[in-house]
Amino acid sequence: MVIKSGIPGLDEILGGGIPARTINLVCGPAGSAKTLFGMQFLLGGAKNGEKGIYITLEESRSNIERAMNNYRFNLLEYQKNNNILIMDLGAMRKEALSKDIEKGMANFSSISKVIKNIQKLTNAKRCVVDSITALGLYYSNVEELRRELFVFATELKEMDMTSLLISEAPDGSNSLTRYGIEQFVCDSFIVLGLEDVKGELRRTIMVRKMRFAKHDTTKHPIVITPDGIAVQAETKIF
Repeated sequence: MVIKSGIPGLDEILGGGIPARTINLVCGPAGSAKTLFGMQFLLGGAKNGEKGIYITLEESRSNIERAMNNYRFNLLEYQKNNNILIMDLGAMRKEALSKDIEKGMANFSSISKVIKNIQKLTNAKRCVVDSITALGLYYSNVEELRRELFVFATELKEMDMTSLLISEAPDGSNSLTRYGIEQFVCDSFIVLGLEDVKGELRRTIMVRKMRFAKHDTTKHPIVITPDGIAVQAETKIF
């Protein structure tokens, strides 16, 4: 079973949509539209009555809402109907009564508990975590991070949801992910690019991995419209 991504043109290169109850990594540099991608994924479900959870760990809720107001999403209506819930865990950490409490909220185990409780209350079917890069900073080594991320992904799958994990790609590096291990834990790996072509920035998308689906592996341009991201599936970049 696949679900519609909510992003025009994306399902065409995914072979119909995103396999249900999978963990999907979306990675790219700053400015590559990762947050917009995640929000459109939730809106795609909300339009069909599916509830979604957006967990933000770095960007404030108000900044996300302000950015989304630039598009014809009518996000406020979906929030009022409780079809989309934005949880600002970064703000909650800042308001913690002690450093110990703040640190205790900044790991995959604590985030998993928060999502599980919300999912039980709302029966949400889609979840976005933005971004797991922020959580990785609290782990002392890559081995510990990989182990905890694997447990986190397993727990998300058990919640009967389809999830997107957003990760920041380092600028000026050949590495596609910050820690080099995120893509091995997730079921799919979608890379958003931001390339300088003759002095003009070009946004791109490539699906490097998608379990349970036959997908297009070439690079495609994406455009930002008043309705959000649109993938130009008919155009390939070589």
